[in-house]
Amino acid sequence: MTEPMTEPMTGPTTPIDPQPAPVGVRAWLTPQRVWIAIVGASLVLFVVIGRDQWFVRDDWAFVLTRPTMREQLGVADWLFTAQDGHWMTPPLLVFAAIQGVVGIDVYWPYLAANMALHLAAVLLLHRLCTRAGVSRWTTVLVCSLMLLFGSGWENVVFAVQVTYNLSLVAFFAHLLLVDHDGPVGRRDAIGAVVGIVGVSSSAFGPFYAAAVFAVLAWRRRWTAAAVAVGPQALIYSWWLFTWGSDPAGESGDASATGAVRFARLALTATFNAMTWQILFAGAAVLGIAVVVFLTPLDRRTRSLVTVLAVLPLPVLLAIGWQRAAFGLDSAASPRYLYMSAMALAVPFGLAIDQLRRLDRRALVVGRVIVALALASNVRLLVNASGDWADRSADARRAFELVAGSPDVATADPGLVIVAFDPDVRVGRLPQLVAEGAITPRVPTTPDELALVERVLAGTPLP
Repeated sequence: MTEPMTEPMTGPTTPIDPQPAPVGVRAWLTPQRVWIAIVGASLVLFVVIGRDQWFVRDDWAFVLTRPTMREQLGVADWLFTAQDGHWMTPPLLVFAAIQGVVGIDVYWPYLAANMALHLAAVLLLHRLCTRAGVSRWTTVLVCSLMLLFGSGWENVVFAVQVTYNLSLVAFFAHLLLVDHDGPVGRRDAIGAVVGIVGVSSSAFGPFYAAAVFAVLAWRRRWTAAAVAVGPQALIYSWWLFTWGSDPAGESGDASATGAVRFARLALTATFNAMTWQILFAGAAVLGIAVVVFLTPLDRRTRSLVTVLAVLPLPVLLAIGWQRAAFGLDSAASPRYLYMSAMALAVPFGLAIDQLRRLDRRALVVGRVIVALALASNVRLLVNASGDWADRSADARRAFELVAGSPDVATADPGLVIVAFDPDVRVGRLPQLVAEGAITPRVPTTPDELALVERVLAGTPLP
């Protein structure tokens, strides 16, 4: 059944990049070629910043604790038990497939899967920007910023963030699949399946499902909305009431004030990261508000842009509701900045383009600011990735020294070695040695002996 549209499915009414036909170098230096070059350069950079990474924190939960759950409790507990409130079945299957092929003596296949999802998310974002009418050069700049978004470095160099990235890729793909006229068809059915992957990959999934529903409801495509979100709602409800739990979140005292402060801090940090300086963050917020409320857009574009602009707020309020009680430092966590910036990227790009209404030079200034933010984020990505690699290298050294100590045989197998990696305990070290993840080293120097003594006395390293 065809669902009527009361407004034509056209792009923004303002012409995009009206300018004379380029000649010479300008004719060769097209947005498409620049974008391809940036993607290629980013792949090289990803190899460089990823070569020294190793398993850390929640990576161990996926490669050690979860397989143990499968062996002792069964497949259902392995795949459906919540972790910090997240349902993560597809990411667990991804890790299990990689582990079944390469084991845990190498890290790069796990990291490559996460980086591939990050790249896929940005490529889909590029398509969304084009669909929304963002100009070509602004699209290149904004998507380059997101591709090399050092403020969200965790979602690039922390392999377990395949959870968040898989939900994000599914969300962007779902938006593109349902963005069509006419009756419900194959694209909608594929979108429903993609949506199930997204909702079962992280706690962001339900918010993304609601966003897809809002876009389609705005366009009055009610049947398409039911097909898109109905299966997700049913399967997620089953999981939530059967398996869903978040002991860490439930142990704090939820507070509306704390949630608002958390969301405010996270959004401020996000806009600061996207605009290079806090001075321009407010201007970006104002520009997005102008796009949402004042810029003449057709219904298709307005529904997409408005939902994406508003989406980070309820997500961050929900996170803050449970996490703010433990402190507001996590509000500026790279993972939250990344997810917020990705949602805001399309309205942000349109806001930059609206500067041409003031003056052509204002548009140039806006693009220069994004270029400066890009340079700042590249530097941050390199530095943060190096620090992250150093953290995992220090933990690896500690594991190897404890494994090589003559006293480890009589130590409590439940002792945590590094507090940041609680899934790796003394009793796990023989497995790590057997699978080639670590090589035991006999402690010899005073510092090494002191390190081992501290761990075996029951005080984990920070």
